[in-house]
Amino acid sequence: MIDNCNILIEYGYLQDSDPLDRFFESIDQDPDWTRLDEATYQDRANNAVLQLEVLDVPLYIKQNELKEITNPTFFSPSGAPTSDGLLSNEIFGMTQKERSGIYAYIDLAEYFIDPSCWKTLTKLDSKFKGIINGINKYIITPDGELVEDETGNTGIKWLKQNFGKIKFKKTDSRTRDMRIKYIMHNYNKGRMFINKYIVIPPYYRDVNTTGKHTGVGQINTFYVNLLTAARALKENNDYGLSMADTTCYRIQNTLKAIYDWFCGNSNSDIKDKGSGLGGKFGLIRANMGYTSDYSSRLVLSAPNLNTNSVDDLMVTIDKSAIPLAAVAADFYPFMMFHIRKFFENELQNATSYEFVNDNGEQVSIALADDPMAYFNDDMIKDHLKKFVYSHDTRFIPVELPTKNTDHTYYMTFKGKRWDSVKDAELSPEPTLQRPLTWVDVIYVAAIRATDGKQISFTRYPYDSYFNTIYTGIEVATTKETEPIMLNGELYKFYPKIRLEDINAPSAQKFIDTMQISNLYLNGMGADYDGDMGQVKGSFFNETNQELANFTNSKANFINMACTNIRVSEKEAVQSLYNMTLVLRDDVSKLTDPKF
Repeated sequence: MIDNCNILIEYGYLQDSDPLDRFFESIDQDPDWTRLDEATYQDRANNAVLQLEVLDVPLYIKQNELKEITNPTFFSPSGAPTSDGLLSNEIFGMTQKERSGIYAYIDLAEYFIDPSCWKTLTKLDSKFKGIINGINKYIITPDGELVEDETGNTGIKWLKQNFGKIKFKKTDSRTRDMRIKYIMHNYNKGRMFINKYIVIPPYYRDVNTTGKHTGVGQINTFYVNLLTAARALKENNDYGLSMADTTCYRIQNTLKAIYDWFCGNSNSDIKDKGSGLGGKFGLIRANMGYTSDYSSRLVLSAPNLNTNSVDDLMVTIDKSAIPLAAVAADFYPFMMFHIRKFFENELQNATSYEFVNDNGEQVSIALADDPMAYFNDDMIKDHLKKFVYSHDTRFIPVELPTKNTDHTYYMTFKGKRWDSVKDAELSPEPTLQRPLTWVDVIYVAAIRATDGKQISFTRYPYDSYFNTIYTGIEVATTKETEPIMLNGELYKFYPKIRLEDINAPSAQKFIDTMQISNLYLNGMGADYDGDMGQVKGSFFNETNQELANFTNSKANFINMACTNIRVSEKEAVQSLYNMTLVLRDDVSKLTDPKF
């Protein structure tokens, strides 16, 4: 959380020891996404498909160099975690970062069925339970059907060797067909049968040592059962004893119980109230809570209504004012693309740069051989970070990469002030004579990145869908703005930057709160006394269109009681009070009313 000038801003990446690096770098699963133009980005998004598959356990162990857990005992006689146990410091490390990010595995001694496949398989045919348990014997007919037969075979080893001969009967049930596809897909991929099982980091299952007795939690108990049964199975194999089907069935059921623990379902063996990924006591909420990427948490503030015309208002019911720093975080992939595009348009393939010096003379300076090598992704990310966090040093000029290393040169701002009263072509305002700043670059990129996009703003606690509003975006920058014509495009709310502002303190210059229409306050139960909410940008065309349609629909204005929820109440009363208030010094000036 950033505290600056009584303004609180909490961006979605503020959790880690090095949050900005994580946000600006590690979330780029595909760095090419930040190099896409808008149309290509939308096309790739439309064709993206979510795929869920069973984990390739051997590959995961190999690539991550996971260590094996062999000891079901948690602590040695000295009280320290056993070196090869479930809480081992040698395996999982000592720091919180290590113990929350390092996995391990248990060798099952024999092959078993992945628990998700096992649950699916038993729903297709309950006969598989009898095979794993070793209770019933079966043969596989030439048609691929399992038939109970006293002369047949049983056990998981036999099932693994002959599973490819089994043919599942399809019916009119789409659900059954999907289960068959799931089983056969993972079988053909070699992921259905596993002989090793992944153990989650101890940070999410650490023991409780605060009471009289050490509490290990149910998930650790399941892991112990798995280790014990697997050790017994391995010893049987080492001594040439027959594999006990009951032991195999116990291992298979333990794998299922672990799976159910994570899923938080109705398995009667699950007693731990903290089981599962979801729910009030689940892992996600209790240990892995994470603020959304590409989001901001902002304080609400009143919009500026001091304008000559309603057309000059930055904030309307259709658009909210979002701070430039928040836009840089919320629309980061688009920001990267448009900033890079700006420098490419200005400098790519250029050998020199023309500008006016301090004496008003037109001069030319030779650029470095490859200017774009200077304005690389790392540099752009660095300046985005500086802008977001360095509140007092935002007016940084953009330095040019030149062959003359003895002198520092800056890019030139090429914008003109716009007077709406005049005809700009007949009587143009002079170009502002100042260096180009990173504020200019980031602002223009933000305008491009948010064009046609919508945001959602949610105030908690969430008690109705009116707590979330959807609006378009106006980019808020400095407290003072002005209309600027830049490269043939008019920017109505351009940040007011003068020569004396360059490298000067900027903390008091910028708006870092969110401004929404007063009409939304009643539905959200909000006011301007420090209320905060989460801003989330919408990336995709279809979503933005849907949100825009909703904003203009009756559902956005009418509640369940069929009354208008978008009203101005306290603000209107406050305005009338201020307009009619008689100050103490003015009381003596009042005259008696005349009727």
